[in-house]
Amino acid sequence: GGGGDDAGWSVLETADGFAVGGFTDSFGHGDYDFYLLEVDRSGVPLWSRTYGGARSDRSWALARAHGGGFVMVGETMSQGAGEEDCLLVRTDASGNELWSRTFGGAMGDRCFAVALDDDGGYVLAGQTYSEGAGDRDAFILKTNGEGVLEWSRTFGGEASDVAHSVARTADGAFLVTGYTTSLAARDDDPYLIKITGTGETVWTRVLPMEGTNHTITGDTRADGGFCLVGFTEDRRVGTGAVLIVWTDPEGRLEGVDERLHTTPGGAMGYTVRATSDGGCVFAGHATVDPVRRADLLLVKLGPPQAPAERPESRPPTPIR
Repeated sequence: GGGGDDAGWSVLETADGFAVGGFTDSFGHGDYDFYLLEVDRSGVPLWSRTYGGARSDRSWALARAHGGGFVMVGETMSQGAGEEDCLLVRTDASGNELWSRTFGGAMGDRCFAVALDDDGGYVLAGQTYSEGAGDRDAFILKTNGEGVLEWSRTFGGEASDVAHSVARTADGAFLVTGYTTSLAARDDDPYLIKITGTGETVWTRVLPMEGTNHTITGDTRADGGFCLVGFTEDRRVGTGAVLIVWTDPEGRLEGVDERLHTTPGGAMGYTVRATSDGGCVFAGHATVDPVRRADLLLVKLGPPQAPAERPESRPPTPIR
């Protein structure tokens, strides 16, 4: 980075070291720009590139592209049809831009995640104010290998609904993870959408729980089920805790875990990956210092144990 703000949001291993994606206002064309760099295995920078325009452009996810190179996804105020649009950038292995595409309408649209489909295309997930049933809706769209839009779908109701991540499922479809206010029993609840590469909805799930609950990322476990992380907030206590959710392959609840309720500044899980033993590992932050500084949080969990009652029966009791 440089003299301004510089943030890394994604990392991939490469043949020479690691590629990091995020955004910067130290370099580039003005305000924030997409920021992609590669470092060797000792962390020494090999090259860096920026993508964007005069206004704010921020990338939240990085993936390997079909045929080599990278794809980055995020949001742009420099390009597109509205005040904010989804931005997808494709580069070669050295970070040279091959093409970029914007998606959205007249209002604010943002994409937070990208996954590769077997047909050479890309599936993006985020939120849209330009389309849907009202307020912001979960936004899922599919492009071909050149970034040309093939279809888009919105999910939600009249209140706030957001898709934060997308991951491949064991059968080649996609799990989209987020939260819903529109369909929740009271406050925000975890919202899961399974969708095929052709845009067909396989199922949607709302997992009713006490308090305010957001799932931010999800991944497919070795047994075909899913592990999800995010945060939960009890308004009576006033601080957040890490929320961990396990479901079966159909998105039905298997277990819930809440961690670090007692920290003074709260805690949150950001990123989760399934592990070969059937469990998962997640990263996030926790504010455990009396002066409210946040520390990095890394937790490894084994496979889920005895299943909780299904959300159709009653809100689950957290497993402590």
